[in-house]
Amino acid sequence: MIKLQQLAHAVALSRHGSFNRAAEAQHISQPALSRSIRGLEESLGVLLFDRQAPGIMPTLYGESLLRRATALLDDAAELEREIALLQGLEAGSISVALGAYAAELSGQRAVGELVRQHPNLRCRVKLCGWRLVAEQVVQRALDLGLAEISTQRDVERLQVEPIGQHEMVFYCRRGHPLLSRQQVSKADLDAFPLASIRVPPRGASLLPGRWQLDADTGDLVPQAEVNDLATAHTIVRASDAFGVATPLQIEPWLRSGELRVLPYRAPWLKLDYGFISLRRRLLSPAAERFMEIVREIEADLAPRNRALIDDIFPNSKAEDSGA
Repeated sequence: MIKLQQLAHAVALSRHGSFNRAAEAQHISQPALSRSIRGLEESLGVLLFDRQAPGIMPTLYGESLLRRATALLDDAAELEREIALLQGLEAGSISVALGAYAAELSGQRAVGELVRQHPNLRCRVKLCGWRLVAEQVVQRALDLGLAEISTQRDVERLQVEPIGQHEMVFYCRRGHPLLSRQQVSKADLDAFPLASIRVPPRGASLLPGRWQLDADTGDLVPQAEVNDLATAHTIVRASDAFGVATPLQIEPWLRSGELRVLPYRAPWLKLDYGFISLRRRLLSPAAERFMEIVREIEADLAPRNRALIDDIFPNSKAEDSGA
């Protein structure tokens, strides 16, 4: 009978092309690996690897086995994962990736609340660019993503759920040259650097400021590109660059006067983030509870952000002030 461990050893031998390197990767001795491969060949009655070629090479039989072995090992790993998920919230785990805006607004708070409610839960949280979040989900490196979804809606393998669509503002430091004007235009802002994370293609033709277009992805690459919003805030406070955020995210600095909102309203400028998961892949109870908490937080954030927008632009109509 073929054992999964033997298949794992065969895959490792094919990948590394050497009994010694494959044994090290599998954390066993070289003689033990050789016995495992020989036992697999004897049970099948065929030679799986050519030991005479420069480097260990699979035979025709070996290539056929390796194609099936990889799929079987993946299925076995997924089965183990699903069984572990069913342990529930108290003994389970969650791995989640957060994009910058989603992390600041609701993701990090939701993880904190999840840990408060279930202190025995094992959590792995990764902060990364919104494109990498989707890649990690597709590769099954984590359970769930919470990030920009505008480029993921039509990806067949992914399930997306919109969750955060808050209006944003352009902000700058106290004393910025443009604050002397009652109203500014896009052309005015184009003279200054934009400090921000990379922007998805949907905003590339509209966003003001100095930036470049990524020819491969269509992403807008700001002149001061950052990976987190705290860095953007620091750059803005120390220069004539301006940033983009929801009023909620910069509310403490707005109240202290350290940051100011530029007199340029763009109601089209809204976040578009949500949950990203692999279609037809079972989510853990922990992931489901995390999603519930995020929804609760977002339900509170939406009216608060709208109220701040109304305070900042009390006489503004729902149109681009720079048009």
